[in-house]
Amino acid sequence: MKLFYFVQVVSIGCIFVRTTVALTCFENNEETGELEEVENDEFVYCRLFPASRNPETGEIKKAKADGLKHEEVDGPFEEFFELSASYYQILSICLYEKYDFPKLWKLMRNASPKFQKSPKIEYQFRCLCNTDRCNTPINLEPYLVKLRNETADNLLQ
Repeated sequence: MKLFYFVQVVSIGCIFVRTTVALTCFENNEETGELEEVENDEFVYCRLFPASRNPETGEIKKAKADGLKHEEVDGPFEEFFELSASYYQILSICLYEKYDFPKLWKLMRNASPKFQKSPKIEYQFRCLCNTDRCNTPINLEPYLVKLRNETADNLLQ
């Protein structure tokens, strides 16, 4: 009988104990730039900025990967990832964004005259996901190249 009560107490205790599962994301090592796996209980998303080429200089910027904590999230992405059913689930979200820094600069310059040189408009492409090791450029970059080529082929027809 004591064993029965012990099992009940442990079972009820397990219900109230919140278990957290750490998310494993790829991150660039700050010193070497190499990708490494990082497991962190505070990560809510993995993020990837795929490699890109500067259209003016032709310089290639390496891919950058990291994990995001809740306080670093800058959009309502939970709403997308929560849209799921037994037959459907969003696995990643990719965004192509424009940052109009000249407009921001004008606002800042009006607030403080110490801002001298106007920055350029910047474009950014990033992807977010929330499963272990989902932010590897090894899988995403070939997919994007294929998608770009297929789109170009469709435009030619």
